[in-house]
Amino acid sequence: MKKTKAIFAGTSIALVALAMLAEPELAHAFGGIDSGAIVAAVNAVNRSVIAMNASISALLYDIGEAINQNGQKTARTVEAASKAQREFNTVQETNRRLEDARQRYDIPTSICSESASGGATGIAQAAAMTRSSIRPGGGATIANRSVAAAVNTPPVPQPADAARAAQVHAQYCDTDDYAAYGGARTCPSVSSSMPGGDKRFDTIINGAGPDGKKPDPTFSQEQTDAARMYVQNAIRRSVGAQLRKSEADTQAGAQYLGLMTQYNAIISAAADPLEQMIADSQPNAATKPLLQEALTSPSARAYYDLMASPKARSTGMMSSREFELFEVGRRYANTEYQSDLQAMSGDNLTRELIRTASLGNWLSMSIRTELQKANMLNGMMLASTARHEYESLLADKYKAVPGHAGR
Repeated sequence: MKKTKAIFAGTSIALVALAMLAEPELAHAFGGIDSGAIVAAVNAVNRSVIAMNASISALLYDIGEAINQNGQKTARTVEAASKAQREFNTVQETNRRLEDARQRYDIPTSICSESASGGATGIAQAAAMTRSSIRPGGGATIANRSVAAAVNTPPVPQPADAARAAQVHAQYCDTDDYAAYGGARTCPSVSSSMPGGDKRFDTIINGAGPDGKKPDPTFSQEQTDAARMYVQNAIRRSVGAQLRKSEADTQAGAQYLGLMTQYNAIISAAADPLEQMIADSQPNAATKPLLQEALTSPSARAYYDLMASPKARSTGMMSSREFELFEVGRRYANTEYQSDLQAMSGDNLTRELIRTASLGNWLSMSIRTELQKANMLNGMMLASTARHEYESLLADKYKAVPGHAGR
């Protein structure tokens, strides 16, 4: 600041000197100041101005340099920030693609259990083949000789059929029977394994066994025999003896056999739902390889350990209806499956939703088939009711028709 003031003071003196040189009258007014002194002062001022210019130039240079350096720093900062953003975006895009690939191509731990649904058709076909053998004389195995004799022999007179049913029931005597006639040949003791197995409806649904047992969707041979005897008692009990050959060749015999054939056609339809349930409860060999693969999934194994029937555990095979219960239940009544769902995302989750929807469609088709069978049975019942109602009416009217006696 002092240097600047000195420069401005010298400048003022120089200006006065220049004015005196330019105007002689002004110089004369100052009383004859030496011109050499004036020149010296002017030179001093010039030097000061030059020095000031140099100082200002240096100052301006420094300011410009500082501005340039600051601009370079800003540019470098912007460049570094842009580079960091580009690198961040690259990493983000890489992670996104990796996650997308993981979701698309990752194989969940439950994948092995999904192949089970592919064998549903084979299981259904095997059950249908079994169904065709579960009828009198159809060839299905019956280990109990008394039951086999009752099921697979031609009809006998009603009294003989009733006596045979009582004889077989001695193996299935329950507490109610024993309280009434316990100790008799038809109920020597209460059965410890299958009380009431030949007369209780839950023999068909849950399998014969002790009171309070868990349901068995896959039957043992003993449970199958008891179920076959239940059908014999409930549906196929005798209404008349079968004719011998000599009797069948007579006119009355032919009429008798015709009536028996018509009766058996109705009974076959009546027995079908029960015999189908028995067939669907038989160990199905088609389920074995599917179960072996499905049980490599931890969640499927956990549910199998929870619900599998004793027969399924001992043979490694499930019945067709137990397999359906397994397929539906492991996706709903299984806490381990919830962990599988939580681990799924993207395409894997979409596939699982499609599989569950397809399973629902398969079950809906089974329900549709059962409804069709029920409708057919209802139609037969309606036909039987109509015959019962109109047979006597038509017979009476027929008698009133002129000339009917000649036919």
